[in-house]
Amino acid sequence: MMSEQELMLVQVGQVLQAVARPYSCDAPLPGNVQDSLWRLGVPCNELTPREHLIALLWARKRSLSLAVQPPWRGPEATPPSAA
Repeated sequence: MMSEQELMLVQVGQVLQAVARPYSCDAPLPGNVQDSLWRLGVPCNELTPREHLIALLWARKRSLSLAVQPPWRGPEATPPSAA
């Protein structure tokens, strides 16, 4: 079972892929992508610059990734490699 943060991380990744897909320069954001962004708390409309959205989503993804991963405790915590 995924934690709420892990689920949010997956959703942010999916929306990031949808926003970052190649579109023509004047193509508006599709309605379903806008809906997904709003559900994630990112207000936007069809004219919101993709570069702005990508920067916001990457920042959110980074913070969620750090929150989900356990902190590294140094080389002494790394298990020995199998022989």
